[in-house]
Amino acid sequence: MDSLSDEQQQAEEMEAVASIYGNDLHYEDGFGSKGRNFSIILFPKNETQISFFLPPGYPTKESPRTTLIAPSLRGEPRKVIERKLQETAERSLGQCCLFQLAEEARDLVTQAGIQVEPLLESSVKSAAASEENMHPENASVLPLLNHEIFHGRPFTERKSTFQAHVAAVRSVTEVHAIVDELKRNRKIADATHNIMAYRIEGPGQSVISDCDDDGELQAGARLLHLLNILDVKNKVVVVSRWFGGVLLGPERFKHISNAARDLLVQHT
Repeated sequence: MDSLSDEQQQAEEMEAVASIYGNDLHYEDGFGSKGRNFSIILFPKNETQISFFLPPGYPTKESPRTTLIAPSLRGEPRKVIERKLQETAERSLGQCCLFQLAEEARDLVTQAGIQVEPLLESSVKSAAASEENMHPENASVLPLLNHEIFHGRPFTERKSTFQAHVAAVRSVTEVHAIVDELKRNRKIADATHNIMAYRIEGPGQSVISDCDDDGELQAGARLLHLLNILDVKNKVVVVSRWFGGVLLGPERFKHISNAARDLLVQHT
């Protein structure tokens, strides 16, 4: 099978980035999904964002160019962050790295001491108060034979509640066992959707992967794409969504990806 061209890889990566960042992603050259210039808002309250330019040879031959836009960050701290982002971009030549760069920029700005709002903090607090009896315990780890299932904190957006679950797996049989174990919890079993994706190391350099929308059209494929971008292996991730009666449109994919990403970062 022929490898994807740079243009195809850019298109697939931009689809995943759009799913993750939703309304925080802005195209700057007027060409929509075909655009080469775009920015991602990292912290809206202080107008911090990272701007990208994707040259035609990205990702196989050229690195993305980044510009940090942070009005409250000046001098040497800003130069240090920009230098580290440039080093990451150059070190990642040949790989898709937009998500990695955006999240590294978020972490570096936070470490620099800039006053920023925690991602989804308000919704997490709201969910913790309103959904306390619906989900597994917040600091929860469910035992399963020799496995552990880790649960993210639930959060609510416009009456829909989302919660991620992650476990290490080594076979498709273990994937099914994890999903079955999750659904022994009545509230998880009663979720409107339990979207699932997994990636497992196979023989040689092969990777076994699959996903399940569970009725949320395209959500499983987007979740699997996130695993590909993060190069997650030997993990299964399930995102439960309890629909609250308000249609979220494409925004729902951002919340599904955020729930999975935050928990994967903690347990990968």
